[in-house]
Amino acid sequence: MPEHRERGDRLRGYIELAERLVYYGAAVFLLGTIGLLFFSTASIVVEIGEVGPLDTSLEILDRVLLIFIFTELLSTIGTIIREKDIVAEPFLLIGLIAVVRRVLAVTADIEQSLGTPEFDSLLIELGVLTALILALAGALYFTRRAKESGRAGSSP
Repeated sequence: MPEHRERGDRLRGYIELAERLVYYGAAVFLLGTIGLLFFSTASIVVEIGEVGPLDTSLEILDRVLLIFIFTELLSTIGTIIREKDIVAEPFLLIGLIAVVRRVLAVTADIEQSLGTPEFDSLLIELGVLTALILALAGALYFTRRAKESGRAGSSP
């Protein structure tokens, strides 16, 4: 019986090691992606005269929000490795940033599609995205509130 338990412990150790290696590998690729996004954002700044300040600003904002998304993913990986637990809050925050990013893109498209058939579908998408922002913000609020009440309940 003890030999069986040792094999199970060894197998669990290998699985945990593989899991950590996957997380570290994903973190390395996320860091590389963040670096490329910074480089891409810098190249957009250089092209400001070709496109115009408004379009350049929107592109920079889009890239910065994308950098935030990848940074939150990186932070989430760090939390998973440290605490060995997946927490919902970072994913809700990532979703919220992604939806806000899409709202900005749709808003820019709406301005250019006034009077076209695409305008109605963009308005519907904007409404759905607004509802999604409210849902994610509510979920984030209740997640944080539950965590705070859990802390308050565990203190003497």
